[in-house]
Amino acid sequence: MSDSLPPEIRDLVIDQLCDESVTLKACCLASKSWIPRTRSHLFAHVEFDTLGSVRSWMEIFPDPSNSPAHHTRSLVISDLPTCIALGMDMDGCIRAFRNVEHLHLERSIWTSHPAALVPFFGFSPAVRSLRLTSTSLEVFDLICSFPLLEDLALVDLCPEDGTVNGRKAPSTSPKLTGSLDLGARGGIRSATRRLLDFPGGLRFAKITMECIGKDFGSATDLVSRCSGTLESLNIHCFLAGAFSSVSLIDQHLTIAH
Repeated sequence: MSDSLPPEIRDLVIDQLCDESVTLKACCLASKSWIPRTRSHLFAHVEFDTLGSVRSWMEIFPDPSNSPAHHTRSLVISDLPTCIALGMDMDGCIRAFRNVEHLHLERSIWTSHPAALVPFFGFSPAVRSLRLTSTSLEVFDLICSFPLLEDLALVDLCPEDGTVNGRKAPSTSPKLTGSLDLGARGGIRSATRRLLDFPGGLRFAKITMECIGKDFGSATDLVSRCSGTLESLNIHCFLAGAFSSVSLIDQHLTIAH
């Protein structure tokens, strides 16, 4: 079918349908010239929630260089270790997502598969938001591979593995000017120490932390380092069976017990 609409009008119409996935799929069948713009919305967010979804993607798009992955701006992988454990070769597939700005990895590392994150190191220089859950301290090498990173969430960090004291500080660090969400099973002290080692400094505007009593000193150091840029602060601290919450929003401090 020939395209009789001017390109700018066609693109404007398709853009208005960005949240209508059924209609966008129909647009892909209307004209070959409509496909690129339509795919930019259909594949803006990709989520691999099961091993089957990864296999389906790789079967439909066997050649990563010709896949629509370059349209993706938000990528979620819910169970990366399982994909690695079952022999999925993720490297070529992941590298095709070269324009991702928001990356979310659930259960992002597994002790028996420490190389699981290797395909993600700097795979997209556009990453500005990174969320990692159920992960280990080794992810700081991954964090440093994204120079434009602004928002960072490390949720349910595993207990420290004893390698922190002898670890070399990174030579470069991301921008880290957005938000920080930090929580760990055994406390956040080791994670905050690694963040404080970043040579580029810390300029977070918003910080949310869950900590225990022994973490409060390192949490204070982290907040002090961001004192010039901090706009919002929430600290949830568990002290000897009690719970305290510290909040700072627009320079107004509140403490709840």
